[in-house]
Amino acid sequence: MNLLQNSFTENICRQLFSVPTLLCGLVTATGIQSGYADNVHWQEHANQPVYVEQNNNGRKQILKFIGYADNMLQAELVLKNPDGTTTTAEISLPVSENMAQTLTFNLKNRVQADLMLDQGNFEGALQLLRPDIYPLVKYNQLPSIFVDLHTPVRKLLDTLVNAGEYAEAEDLFKRIKLSAVDINYSNSAVRLMNAYLLANEPAASARVAQRLPFEVGYESNIQPTLEAADQIRSAGFYEDVIPIYQAIRPNTSFEEKEQVDLWLAYSLVLADRVEEGTVLMDSLEEPSPSEELFSLYKLLEGSRAYRKGDYMQALDTLTRGFVRAQTSYSWVPEMLYRIGDCYARAEDPMAARNVWSEITLLYPESSWYQSASAAIDALPKPETLDE
Repeated sequence: MNLLQNSFTENICRQLFSVPTLLCGLVTATGIQSGYADNVHWQEHANQPVYVEQNNNGRKQILKFIGYADNMLQAELVLKNPDGTTTTAEISLPVSENMAQTLTFNLKNRVQADLMLDQGNFEGALQLLRPDIYPLVKYNQLPSIFVDLHTPVRKLLDTLVNAGEYAEAEDLFKRIKLSAVDINYSNSAVRLMNAYLLANEPAASARVAQRLPFEVGYESNIQPTLEAADQIRSAGFYEDVIPIYQAIRPNTSFEEKEQVDLWLAYSLVLADRVEEGTVLMDSLEEPSPSEELFSLYKLLEGSRAYRKGDYMQALDTLTRGFVRAQTSYSWVPEMLYRIGDCYARAEDPMAARNVWSEITLLYPESSWYQSASAAIDALPKPETLDE
C-alpha cells in the first residue's frame, strides 16, 4: 500500500466509524483458543469467519470479526481504492452499548431453525444451528449488551440439551467462563447438570456443577447445585461432590454454611479422607438436640465410626440422631440406609430388612430408594433366615 492509498484508507475508516477512539491500521489479533479437540463439530465450524453488518447512521458495511481482547473487537474491512483495487484494513472497535446496537450478526439459518424448534425437531434444528452459531462461541466473553450474539449461543446450548447431546453441550460449556457471562448461561448449565442426573450420570453432572460460579450475582446457582450434590453424594461419588461443597461454602449464609460444612465433612469421611473430615468436623460445634442439624451431625459422627469399621458405635450414634429427626429432613433416607447397613454387618438381616423397607415405603422418590431396594434383594429371603 503506497502513502496515498494509506491516507485514503485512514480517511475512509474515520468516515465509516464514528467512535472517537477507533484505531485503524494493521492490528494483529487472534480468536480465543481452546484446548478441547474432541468435538468434531467444533473442528468443523468454530474457525469459520464471523460476519456482521454494521449500520452506522444508514451507512451499512460488512465486517469480518477476527478477535476480541482488552474490550476491543478486531475486524477486517475491505475498502475500494480510487484505482479500483481493494485494500483489507484491520480495525479495532472499542466495545460500547452504542456500538453493539449498530451490529447485526448474519445467521442465515435462523428462521428455518426456529421453525424446526417449534415443531420439536431438535436434531434437524441442530444441523442448521451448528454452522451458524459455533463460530460465535469464541466471542462469548463479549458483554451481554451483544444480545444478537448471546441469544443464539444460548439457544444452541439449550437445543443440545433438549436433543440429548449432553457431551457436545458440555464441551461448549468448557469453552465458556461462566463467571464472566450473564446468569442465563448458568441457567443453561444447570439444565445440563440436571439432565445428566436424569440420565443416571452423576459424575458427569458433578463436572458441570464444578464449573458453576456461586459468587455475588450468581447466588441463584447455589440451591439447584446443592440439590444436585445430594444426588451425586447419594450415588457414592464422594470425591466428585467434595469440590462442589468447597466452592459453595464461601458464598453461603451462616445457616447454610453449617449444613454445607457438615456435608463436606461427611463426604470427606466417606471418601476415605477421614483425617481431613475429622479436622473440619472438630472445628464445628455440635448442635443442640433440639436443633434440626443435630441429626445431620450424628449422621456425620456415625459415618466416621462406620468408616473406621466400628459398626456398633456407628449404629448407636446414627440411632441417636434418627430419633431426633423428622421424616421431612432430606438426610433421613441416607441415615436409615446407614443404620440398615450397620444391622446387616452385625448379622441382623431381619432388622436391616425392616429399616431398608422404611425407605422403600416412605421415600419412593429418594435417591436412596434404589440402594435400599437392591440391599433388600441381596438379603436372605425371610423364610430362610432361621435355616
